[in-house]
Amino acid sequence: MAGHLFLIGFMGAGKSTIGVLLAKKLNRPFIDLDTQIVKQAGMTIPDIFRLDGEPAFRDLESTLLQGLGTDADAVVATGGGVVGREANRDFMQRFGKTIYLQASWTTLKDRLGSGTGRPLAGGTEGWARTHALWQQRCPLYEQADLIISTDGISAHLVVDKILVQLNHAENK
Repeated sequence: MAGHLFLIGFMGAGKSTIGVLLAKKLNRPFIDLDTQIVKQAGMTIPDIFRLDGEPAFRDLESTLLQGLGTDADAVVATGGGVVGREANRDFMQRFGKTIYLQASWTTLKDRLGSGTGRPLAGGTEGWARTHALWQQRCPLYEQADLIISTDGISAHLVVDKILVQLNHAENK
C-alpha cells in the first residue's frame, strides 16, 4: 500500500497511541504532527495557542503536513483540527489514505478528562464548546477512506481492524 496513512479524528481518539503501533506493524516511520509542531515552534501547543493564537498554530500545522509530500511513506498522527482546512484534506487525499479513528462523545470526554494540555478541550467555556467543535468536525472526518470505531476496544484491536480494512481495500 503506497502513500502515507493519515490518522484523523478528534482529540482523544487515540491517533498517537494507535499510530505508533500501526507503524511498527507495517515497518514504517511514525510521525506525530503535534510533536513536530512543538519542535518547530520551540514551545508547547498550549503556549502556541496562548501566545500566537490558533491561526498561527493551524498555519504551522499545514506547512508541516504539506512538507511530508516527498517523505518516505509513514503513519502520520494528525491533530484533531487538521481537517478544518480544505488544502489539508486535499493534500492527505493526494498523498495517501485517511483513517478516521471514530469515537463517541462519551468515550472522548472520558479519555480527555480535564482537558489539561489541550487548548480546545474543556477550559473556561466548559465542555459545551468542545462538544460543538466535535460535532462540527465529524462530517469532515467521515470523508475518510476508512472509518474505524475505537469505542470499547484496545489499541491493538484497533490496529488489527485497520490492517484488515486496508488489506480488503487493496484487494478490491
